[in-house]
Amino acid sequence: MEWVESVGDTLELAKEQALDSLGVAEDDAEFEVVSDVKTGVFGRIKEPARVKARVRPRTPRAKEDAGRGDRSGGRSQQSRAKRSVRTRSNQDETRDRQANTTTSTEQTQRSSRSINQNPRDHKGKVDQVNENQEVMPLVDQADLAEEFVRGLAEKFGLSVSFRRQHLEGDEIRITVEGENLGPMVGRRGITASAIDDLVRTFLQRRAGSARNGRIRVDIGGVVAKRNSALVRFAREQAHSVQSTGVPRSLEPMNANDRKVVHDAVEGSAGVTTVSKGDEPRRYVVIVPD
Repeated sequence: MEWVESVGDTLELAKEQALDSLGVAEDDAEFEVVSDVKTGVFGRIKEPARVKARVRPRTPRAKEDAGRGDRSGGRSQQSRAKRSVRTRSNQDETRDRQANTTTSTEQTQRSSRSINQNPRDHKGKVDQVNENQEVMPLVDQADLAEEFVRGLAEKFGLSVSFRRQHLEGDEIRITVEGENLGPMVGRRGITASAIDDLVRTFLQRRAGSARNGRIRVDIGGVVAKRNSALVRFAREQAHSVQSTGVPRSLEPMNANDRKVVHDAVEGSAGVTTVSKGDEPRRYVVIVPD
């Protein structure tokens, strides 16, 4: 049998690589170390270990030697048998995971079909819960919202205070004040907007707020600043429509921003506003009367 040469980060890895190439157990191979691992500064490997290996030659033996050879061959067979058992075990585990995944998927699909087959029953239960839920007074909702935001701020490692403002249409704006509120505001106010949405969802579940006024949370006053800028922009666009008589379509906005635009333009002579398109691409058009 010809020699094969292999390398590795250690002598043991080089030997294992050689055994894989030969397809035999270690007892059935013989090795020659060509060179050991050479390392440089900080233990970095400059040259890997290099070994030569071949299948151990088989020569006629006496009965005693043959017996040892049989034992060697038996060890080789045992090694191959162990590898085979490990492979079958891994295959069995894979089949079990696939079976469990399939069962879970089927259960989810059955649950989904059950809901779809009886939509009125499920809707009736949800509506019954909502209708029977006692609506919390708006001021108490504001207290609950502040408690929620204070706990959230503590998770950010921040200390905050609150300032309330009662607005038209049965609405309370809670302005969150404090130092280093940047993490709660986020880039372009995205995190602040998400916190406002989160508080609204929390109150709908805890206080039935969907049917009794609104609580708005403004982190660091960014909402008020944005609304002021949006009002100025909307009035500038309305003035342009008044002058040219040409309708002006604004970029898509969420419902809150569209309301700010409608309120800002309302009462302006010679123009009105309408909303067009579908969410999330719904937008406002300023049109001449």
